[in-house]
Amino acid sequence: MEKDIVTRLREFMDNEAKSCSMDFGCITPEYVYRMWGGSVRLEEIEEAMKEVKA
Repeated sequence: MEKDIVTRLREFMDNEAKSCSMDFGCITPEYVYRMWGGSVRLEEIEEAMKEVKA
């Protein structure tokens, strides 16, 4: 998995939390997939999320 996806996911999650639209526990891989317009495979997002949460 590319580190860029993990970095991008971390930034996305931070921005969502800062904007008060969601906290980390409410952000799902499906939500990220939809917000990114399907530009990253759902499986890659799921793997990146595991790394971010670790």
